[in-house]
Amino acid sequence: MAVNTTTGAWWMRRWQNFMQQVGVNSDATALRGLRVKRLEVQPGQIQAQVAEREHGTAGVEVRLPLISDAQWNAIIDALGSQALFAAQLLAGNMPAEIEQVFADAGSRLLPASAAELDCHFAATSGNGGNGSTGDFAGRALAVVFAQLGEMVADDPWLLLRLRGRDREQVLAALQERRNSTTQDVTARAVPAVDGAAAQNGAFYKLPQQAGRPADDEQEELEDRVADFWGRRKVLEEAHYHLARPAVELALLRRLGPITPAADGLEAFALLQQMYHSTTRKAWDMAFAPDEDPELDEPENGDA
Repeated sequence: MAVNTTTGAWWMRRWQNFMQQVGVNSDATALRGLRVKRLEVQPGQIQAQVAEREHGTAGVEVRLPLISDAQWNAIIDALGSQALFAAQLLAGNMPAEIEQVFADAGSRLLPASAAELDCHFAATSGNGGNGSTGDFAGRALAVVFAQLGEMVADDPWLLLRLRGRDREQVLAALQERRNSTTQDVTARAVPAVDGAAAQNGAFYKLPQQAGRPADDEQEELEDRVADFWGRRKVLEEAHYHLARPAVELALLRRLGPITPAADGLEAFALLQQMYHSTTRKAWDMAFAPDEDPELDEPENGDA
């Protein structure tokens, strides 16, 4: 999943600061000649294979502490309570305020020091035991972190995966929280029906409003056709302001995919296309030039 690098500038800077905090030398000159052949990011773990002509191939493994389930639940609740956060996450962007969300839950987006990392290095082939293994290990670790930083620039979700939750898990949790909130709101909005009414199969009816005729006094529909769109004076006095949304597809992104599976993501992409198409069509209709009605003029000689 690619993300605009301008939007992702803050998390790139955050990763670079993290490398400095843990004492990783990311100087390009020091990393010259090293090549990352494989790099995998798993919850709480980074595994890579690094190659260099002089030292051969080595395996690098870095372990990070995972965030507890209770802390993740608090993080998901905080993210789900803010519509803008949820919309940004569903759009593939990582809100800068997410670090404060982690802090409020008693955790951190990334470890604060090298003491929280468990690093392992093992030469697998080549001349790994020529007395300079320590230097090779440090440089190999640095090139892995630098390569991972480039991956984070394209996919900030890797930061969350490192702490124990991947993209699908976070989105599914946000969706579940949204569904639960919607059900709670709906339950509170539906008025209770007393037992007698329930036994009689009665429906809930709104209380009679003052000045409104009862059901048996309702006017015929034909008598109200002229007022279908509202009173002319009210319509003439109405003023509308049309503007493009500050966040495109905010509601759709807030709702998220129907399911995290492939068919749910495909349906989500199709809905995005439909929303864009409908928005453009409505915009064109709203600002289309008014057409003067053609007036039938009498031909020459007609009275």
